[in-house]
Amino acid sequence: MTRLRRFGSIGVLFFLTLACTIPVPTVEPLTILEAPVEETQAVGLDGATRAEVRLSLLSRRLVVRLNDGVGLLQGWFHYNVAEWKPQIKQTTKDSLTQVTVNQGIGSQIPLGQDDTLVNEWEVWFERGVPIDLGVNVGSGTAQLDLTGLSISALSLTSGKSDLTVSFLIPNPEPLSTLRVTAGTGHFIASGLGNANFDHLIVTGGTGTVDLDFSGAWTRSALATIRAGAGKITLNVPATVGTRVKLSSTPAVLLESNGFVERVEDEYVNYAYGQATTTFTIDLTAGAGAVKLSSQ
Repeated sequence: MTRLRRFGSIGVLFFLTLACTIPVPTVEPLTILEAPVEETQAVGLDGATRAEVRLSLLSRRLVVRLNDGVGLLQGWFHYNVAEWKPQIKQTTKDSLTQVTVNQGIGSQIPLGQDDTLVNEWEVWFERGVPIDLGVNVGSGTAQLDLTGLSISALSLTSGKSDLTVSFLIPNPEPLSTLRVTAGTGHFIASGLGNANFDHLIVTGGTGTVDLDFSGAWTRSALATIRAGAGKITLNVPATVGTRVKLSSTPAVLLESNGFVERVEDEYVNYAYGQATTTFTIDLTAGAGAVKLSSQ
């Protein structure tokens, strides 16, 4: 009895601590505006030469792309919930400026998919500014066209959202780490060979993850992929020497095209050992399906 009581006290303390540190969605009523609001806000470099930007959208729609002449960034916001007014904060020290753009009162979320709720963001970034970019989208859709931007680091998190990211031309900035955390929706990335990354880290969920590595590869790279219970597809150019080390269970459905199994659980394409660039992938899958393609 004494042990149970002690354990219970610790358990209560643990959950009280969590309650103080983790935002919990509420069911407080939202204030629906009679007419949707449209507003534009701009953020300059404030004397800095590089930026760290974090975008956090709880629900609805986000678009990110290049637009010359905006300083650092410019945002167009369209919403009809008073509590969702975007909150922008900026701090600058020496050569780095840090900017956060958050959906107002993020702990208040609708319990259902109410089509009358409007929350659309379009965020445009300046060309030539090295940006460490983080994007967190809870639900809805996000379209990130990073073509022409100088991305030095990239972190993407999608909950129930459908998120697409693309690099149609080479990223002029070396991208240290490209980190993806996918949830229950669809995550699609194209032109990753143009991203100019050192290390790609992917954590999959129960949705689908589609990674296309086409582009102008200029150096070798690594990828660490932890697939979830959903389906993950990897498309690698036949001209990039690629080795995939697969750790999986018998429950994983594997399909490969353009790869051969060199040794047990290690797959290479025909350019491996001959191409000037090498792509090494450490892939772990406990369930779901994996498709490897090299064409």
